[in-house]
Amino acid sequence: MPKLIIFTRSGENEVELNEHSLIGRHTSNHITILDPGVSSVHCLINFEFSKGFVIRDLGSLNGTFVNNKLVEAKMPLHDGNEILLGSTRCIFSSKPAGTMVHIVDDNAYAMHSHIHSSPTSKVESRFLNQKEIPDEAALRADYEKLRITYELQRDIGFDMNINNILERILDRTFELLTCDRGIILMADEKGVLKPSSYKTTIQENRFLISYTLVRHVQKEKTGIISTDALADERFNGSESIIRKGTRSTISVPIMDQQKMIGIIILESSIAVNAYTEKDLHLLTNIANQTAQFIKTSEMAKKIKKDETTRKRFQRLLSPNLAEMVVSGQLKVEKGGVSRVATVLFADIRGFTLLSENTRATEILRMLNDYFEVLVDIVFHHEGTVDKFIGDAVMAIWGAPVAHDDDPIRAVQAAIDIQNLLVEFNKTRADEGQFQIQVGIGINTGSLVAGYIGSSHTMSYSVIGNTVNNAHRLCSAAKPGQILISEYTRNQLQDNFDMAELDSIPAKGMLKPIRTFSVLVPEDAAL
Repeated sequence: MPKLIIFTRSGENEVELNEHSLIGRHTSNHITILDPGVSSVHCLINFEFSKGFVIRDLGSLNGTFVNNKLVEAKMPLHDGNEILLGSTRCIFSSKPAGTMVHIVDDNAYAMHSHIHSSPTSKVESRFLNQKEIPDEAALRADYEKLRITYELQRDIGFDMNINNILERILDRTFELLTCDRGIILMADEKGVLKPSSYKTTIQENRFLISYTLVRHVQKEKTGIISTDALADERFNGSESIIRKGTRSTISVPIMDQQKMIGIIILESSIAVNAYTEKDLHLLTNIANQTAQFIKTSEMAKKIKKDETTRKRFQRLLSPNLAEMVVSGQLKVEKGGVSRVATVLFADIRGFTLLSENTRATEILRMLNDYFEVLVDIVFHHEGTVDKFIGDAVMAIWGAPVAHDDDPIRAVQAAIDIQNLLVEFNKTRADEGQFQIQVGIGINTGSLVAGYIGSSHTMSYSVIGNTVNNAHRLCSAAKPGQILISEYTRNQLQDNFDMAELDSIPAKGMLKPIRTFSVLVPEDAAL
């Protein structure tokens, strides 16, 4: 396949070009170039029958240059052409030439619905039982074909790469059947069939596939044999077959239950009666195996994706909630959802002074140890860690999952944090290290929860005045103190001892925040 050689500071990167390759800075392109001078969608390289590969500029800000010449509309590409995109230099390479595969609309007549099979003998039409085998030659032929089918399963083994699977299937199929061309078409997300793997024993630059044939297999969802495509009335008017002079064709669908996910097509230009009903049966079995291989590969990818999702959410959610998200029991929807939740902020007091007088490595170690303790407590009470902001932590109860007693859980978590910090500081004191003190603010109310970020990276978070006021309470909290709002206090049902303090002014609000201090037992206070 032709390719694009991209030169960056880290070295060379070779990318194969498809018939239609979008290039730009955005990750949605076929080829992504992370260069500030490259537009989000910069240019297109595509294949045209009359000109071969051409490059088009798609209105990029800095233009597209080929051999230092600005591409104004489109420009043919030749082997060795230098392409400049922003400050990134690329080389177009057409060697090795490879074979371009195209599904051609033949403008053919409608195909007959009845499939005419080639006449075959009793021996060829099916696998015979032991008593019906006429001679050793027939037995050996059947054994050999079954052996290759078995070895296909063994050969692929645990390879989960679909491209590798399809290549091996064609390799084995060429051993099994007489053919000089073979192709596997696979359906994309929209159901459009596209070439995925190709094998040939002859030299050619272009392989044309009859749309008439593809359409027939799609419609009937069954295999088809043409003993002589030049004379087969089903392909009357199919220019792609006539141009190639194909003598024999065999095609079978790749089915996942009732859904067709691909087609295997084999062709022979040297044998008129290259394929029999037994061959169709064998190729259908291979197609069924292919469907299973693909299904297994997709399941493996899903497991890997689920594991990645699980790890990502385990950093934010307690393990049981993370498992619910991965399994689909709990949906974390894209976009904002209005809900009532309780927000907790915990902030280390005097952190700026500590940072100025302590080595950075010691500060980092302390933060990691402290965050480990704090996160464990949040998860124990089934809260969600929203984010780390320097030395501060923001946690939520009520999003993405809600409990009837979320405010109680949040306040109890705050008490546990202050209590465990006593032991945490004792350990640090024994090691001759500085101690830390934390102020905590908690507020309950309406907010908006959902995914926030760019198209490149998004995170689950909450926004609104409820969050802002929780942060204000945290800022006002003294070392070892837990401040809560009136809205949170009203949900606690006398579960905690507390004292009302002076209200805190709130920017942009008519009324100040009525504030309460949760009393931590004296023997545990800092």
